Amino acid sequence: MRKLILSVLLITLLLPGGCWDMREINEIGLVMAVGIDKSSRDPNLFWVTVQVANPQGSGSSGGGDKEKNESQVWIASAEGRTIFDAIREIARFSSQRIMWAHNNIIVVGESLAREDITPVIDFFTHNYELRMKTWVAITPLQASDIIKSNAGMGNIPGRAITEVFRFQKLTGLGLPSDLLNVFHDFSDENNHILISRLTLNQALTEAGLANVSENIVEQIEISGMAVFHNTRMLGYLSADEARGLSWFLGEEPNSVISLPHPENSVKAVAVEMRSVHAKIESRLNQDMPEFTIEISGTGHITEEDISSSLTMDEFKSALEGLAEQQIATEVRSSVSKVQKEFRSDVLKFGSTVHVQHKKEWNQDLKYRWAETFPEVEVEVVVNVSIDSSTLNQIPQRNYKERS
Repeated sequence: MRKLILSVLLITLLLPGGCWDMREINEIGLVMAVGIDKSSRDPNLFWVTVQVANPQGSGSSGGGDKEKNESQVWIASAEGRTIFDAIREIARFSSQRIMWAHNNIIVVGESLAREDITPVIDFFTHNYELRMKTWVAITPLQASDIIKSNAGMGNIPGRAITEVFRFQKLTGLGLPSDLLNVFHDFSDENNHILISRLTLNQALTEAGLANVSENIVEQIEISGMAVFHNTRMLGYLSADEARGLSWFLGEEPNSVISLPHPENSVKAVAVEMRSVHAKIESRLNQDMPEFTIEISGTGHITEEDISSSLTMDEFKSALEGLAEQQIATEVRSSVSKVQKEFRSDVLKFGSTVHVQHKKEWNQDLKYRWAETFPEVEVEVVVNVSIDSSTLNQIPQRNYKERS
């Protein structure tokens, strides 16, 4: 028995330690963001741009110069007949093995999206390294411009874009689009795709310095949504139009709305909407579907510049009516544009009918849905409850006016 134990110990000592396929961090390149465009040289080719974190870059936690921040990432582009060809071409001149497990976002150029987004969804849903919660965006610019930009508050722009998406729900001006949701809608014959619109916008920072022009920087922003029909992009919804859809398609959207003061329409009252819930009900009227969108939510008064002669209960009641009217108007406007201009069921009305009237859908409606969807009647019902205000019920301006 002792000989057996000694033999096992001897073999264990002779075996190499660690994982057999372990790679040092400086041997791998972690993709932070990727952009897919049509090649400007040959429209039949793909132009792929990757943003790779540089583990040897000299970091800066703030106040560092531009050169240090830029060294945090390595940017490379290549073209190929397929997306995979282009990525393999990048691997030819990369000193590190490219890995996708930490990729934050896939940006698709508008020209490619208008032609066919299928190759993008096909490649990235087949990539076993990629997370399905990776963000997806369309840009009216070249996708490579977004990937190459040094915008954002962090040293690694790809990670900064993730935070922009993460905090998008605070504005309510759109619907976050990740690869899982895009793939789900792409695969569902009843649905069409909505994808966030990403662009660059100039912003002024460090105001007050002598040379103002040097303080103007490009910032990445989510502004609206791209509307698809089947595999092709049709056009864009503006940020306000996207909010009209987020009221009933988003997951508990949080948004601030500015309402005219009940006693002075020139002045505004800011109300933050929270705990917003929505449901879509369908009914059949002589084989023609009709829909009711029911939205309910709680509003909180966050800013009021002038005083009111109304009691607080009267003031809240007036604001509730104004909030309901504004939300309903936004929803109707956005639904109408999707129905009449795009004629693409990104509203998931077809899925609603399929679930609530399965027999009628399978027998008839699904075969004529493309012609039926633009003509269906949609009723919008909104119920807002102003739950509370700030602790101080008197506008700050009143204190100054009294003194």
